[in-house]
Amino acid sequence: MLTKHRYPQTLLLIALLTLIVAPVAAQSPNTATIVVVVTDQAGAVVKDARVSVVNTATGAVREAVTGSEGSATVSALSLTGTYTVSVSREGFGTEERKDVTLRSGETATLKVPLLVGSEKAEVTVFGTTEGVRADPLIGRRLDSPQIDDTPILGRKATTLPLLNSAFRQGKGTGDLFVNATYFITGVGSRRATTFTLDGANNDEGWGRQTAIATVPLGAIQEITVLSNAFSSEYGWTSGPALNIVTKSGTNDFHGEGIVLIRPGGGWQAKKFSTEGFCPASAPSCVTPTTLQAINPVDIPDALSQVSGSVGGPIVKDKTFFFTTADYTRQNRTTFLSTALPAFVLPADGHLDYTGHYRQFLFDGRLDHKLTPNQNLMFRLNVDRFFDDNPQDAVGGTSAPSVARRYSRRSWTAQANHTAVLTTNLLNEARFAYLHGDPVTLWEAQTLSTTYTRGGAVPFTIGQSRASNIYSHQLQFSDTLSWSRGKHTVRFGGSVTHHVSGGTGSEPGTAILGTFAFKNATTAPFGQLTLADVQNYTQPIDFGINSYKLPQYLYTGFVQDSVHLRPDLTVELGLRYDRQMLTDASNNFAPRLGFGWHPGGNSRTSIRGGYGMYYTQIRSNAVAGYLVNGLDGLTTYTATPGQTGFPTCLTGPCLPVNVDPRTVPAGQLPARDITIRAGLRSFYKTQFAKYGLNFDLLPNYPDKLVNPRSQVISIGAEREVIKGLFFGGDYVHQHLSNIDRTVDLNAPSPFDRTAPGQFRCPVGVAPPCTAAQAVAAANATRPILPVNGGVRQVNVIMNLGVADYDGLQTQLTYRGKSRMYAALSYTLSKATNTTEPDGNGIGPNEANLARLGEVERGPSVVDQRHRAVITFSYRFRYHFTAGTLTQLASARPFNSTTGVDNNGDGANNDRPVVNGTVISKSAFRGTPTSDVAIFVENRIKLSERTALLLRLEGFNIFNHGNFLGRGVTTYGDGATPATTFGQFVGGVGTATNAIPAFANIDPPRMFQLQARFIF
Repeated sequence: MLTKHRYPQTLLLIALLTLIVAPVAAQSPNTATIVVVVTDQAGAVVKDARVSVVNTATGAVREAVTGSEGSATVSALSLTGTYTVSVSREGFGTEERKDVTLRSGETATLKVPLLVGSEKAEVTVFGTTEGVRADPLIGRRLDSPQIDDTPILGRKATTLPLLNSAFRQGKGTGDLFVNATYFITGVGSRRATTFTLDGANNDEGWGRQTAIATVPLGAIQEITVLSNAFSSEYGWTSGPALNIVTKSGTNDFHGEGIVLIRPGGGWQAKKFSTEGFCPASAPSCVTPTTLQAINPVDIPDALSQVSGSVGGPIVKDKTFFFTTADYTRQNRTTFLSTALPAFVLPADGHLDYTGHYRQFLFDGRLDHKLTPNQNLMFRLNVDRFFDDNPQDAVGGTSAPSVARRYSRRSWTAQANHTAVLTTNLLNEARFAYLHGDPVTLWEAQTLSTTYTRGGAVPFTIGQSRASNIYSHQLQFSDTLSWSRGKHTVRFGGSVTHHVSGGTGSEPGTAILGTFAFKNATTAPFGQLTLADVQNYTQPIDFGINSYKLPQYLYTGFVQDSVHLRPDLTVELGLRYDRQMLTDASNNFAPRLGFGWHPGGNSRTSIRGGYGMYYTQIRSNAVAGYLVNGLDGLTTYTATPGQTGFPTCLTGPCLPVNVDPRTVPAGQLPARDITIRAGLRSFYKTQFAKYGLNFDLLPNYPDKLVNPRSQVISIGAEREVIKGLFFGGDYVHQHLSNIDRTVDLNAPSPFDRTAPGQFRCPVGVAPPCTAAQAVAAANATRPILPVNGGVRQVNVIMNLGVADYDGLQTQLTYRGKSRMYAALSYTLSKATNTTEPDGNGIGPNEANLARLGEVERGPSVVDQRHRAVITFSYRFRYHFTAGTLTQLASARPFNSTTGVDNNGDGANNDRPVVNGTVISKSAFRGTPTSDVAIFVENRIKLSERTALLLRLEGFNIFNHGNFLGRGVTTYGDGATPATTFGQFVGGVGTATNAIPAFANIDPPRMFQLQARFIF
């Protein structure tokens, strides 16, 4: 296999940082820091005061002595338990502050005046869980009690980010098969969030959609959902981060057992109203008069889950354990459309189809105190699941023959070693291994040719896509902290080795071929002929059909928190990232920010910052060039009359014989291939072997770099009255060098100024047919697609920009122990020239000259308004009730003509309106609204045990939350089709519409939960 030789410049950077390091100290993502500033009665600093910090849950004791600045820093403090801080000095009294609760990744400051005698002073506290936040990290913190109080459908940890209104749901953007809740913030990518687990990176390098192994909800001590992970310790992200800290044991045995049931039957709504079937943005859209209801996708969606946690001491004050495990069993019943051909429907006449999902999760943690100054942490995380109808691929107009089984088996192991070398010198080393094997396993239940059609009467029949991919990752990171004077600086680095490989791609390659029928056709499947086929796609195997792709990732960072005054901190950071799969060697990312308490008021903060980030490119995007090149498993697309087009729709002619070992090159269809940037000389030689002139391809990129994000923010937070907090931050983000696939051999642009226009061959007067348009387009490709040659030459290159502006606000009340309330609201706008995740929205023209600002439009996940309301109140007799309400405005959707006007082989052509091609994603769907409620009663069984009974209801008003549109075919006429914008296609005269899973959220559902706490 072809590899590129590069050298790890980052190793030199880390070595230089080691040589020039100054005395520093700060906090980790999984721990916190306390800075104690001691003064006398007159306000002068007090040197040589003894500071003692005691963890009341584990008995851990840390001590320090104030220096000439009158301050002492205690770093790497666990989030488990609360702290008692004591300050004393000869000639003064002793001051003590109890119940100090810390937040991850934050420095808490205690201003302690020492008075003479027994008189007590007021201790001012900044930066704990009770106060405002005064650093550039923007997000929402959720601890274990808040998580337990929040109604979460199926208790998925990945749902928690949506409690921050700055995060939007990623459903409807593709790939939902991991059964995680996808989320997006800022410019919009579900692949650009970095996951940090107990201080170590937990990103899955192959697909980067979520953490490689899911953490059970009961194992989470604290989760911080950051829309701007400012600290230079965060990397490989466009800005957002999910920082998870797991629970550890204490000196008390404690735990819980949970049984969760989501019953079927009458516990779930059976239908939605037809409201929203047509959006206001498409006035031509008509709701069929016969339509009475829209069906939910899964009825019933029955789920049961058993979970248990236990933790405690192995050796008191020294060794602790905590383990959590849960098992989920879910059956999802979907229904098939009567519009499908009778021969693909069940013979017994039933239209229901049940999918089965099973998942086992485990998280175990062991904490051990080696010495008073050294601690070890070990953690093991397991995630095993399968789903035999992932993304509800079978259902509606997708026949049972589409069925595939998806499996994933992953585990991670981590070891942290923390050593307090001196009172102001601390080192943290972390080892982690992430194992996904398979990380993606697709198995078609019955191999068969695929037949599919979009448009107003869609269907999909047959399945032959399969893949088996693994992902292994080993990483080591080390961070050194050292406190001195006003500086709290931290520096470190990491080395990660990642290997992925296997057979197939993320969706898999349809090895038995795919017929795509013209979207404009409406005849039943049994009446369609070869003349109704738009194109046929099939792979050609030239020998290389599997791969192994290793890569190294190196990082180095330095972060200095300069405490210019007790009420003003300036943040200075610099990070360096290097991914060996790319050619980028200058990924230096500065981070600048400040946090200010005006007038020393701990109840008010003003904060702001600027950060640069480099996004990690997923290895599965790059791996295409290894297996889909000239010598690999490539594909071809043929239209009627072209070489490789079948002579029958079904039967012995399928798949078409295109075996290069038996078929001469001159009889093989022109194929679509994938190549890599930066290998010009290699491809010139390889293309020449196949009789092709590589130099004819324009705009071949000589390098592939990591996308770069720049984020600037400014905001403030104020405790208005005791327990009532209000904060707001303005955030601007600019993402450039978005990686995307571009066809270097694309046809020349074809400009349309009126509906119904097709590219016509030379000498053929308009109007001409779609097949003639394809022939005319092929004639303009730089390398003509002749038999044995190439058609598309796809390369991943950096071509695309995205921008985001948002006002992110939080209003929280926690002034009374009986009540908690929070309102999170975000006003935002996200646009781009290409969707960072693809999301099925292709450009109007594939030619490079037309892929810039002409493609600017709203992100497909842009929601101008999003609000999250959380409220709970504890009544008498230990009853608690509350709500989680999520409201959002409509998402955009794209429009197409439904035909291949420019002849490039894709139905991405957008309609012409008022003499110009309409912009990308110019239409909007309908708003979403989900009101969840809960009521619970706590039954005290003894001093240490209790039984909690809980009822949760989701989407109780049964609002139809339609995230996408089923019919995006506008038509190629002067007026849009009456079906354009409909939520579901192919309804006809049916009374019930059956949507696709990716386009709709669940109906009204209820969950029952019993929790035994000890």
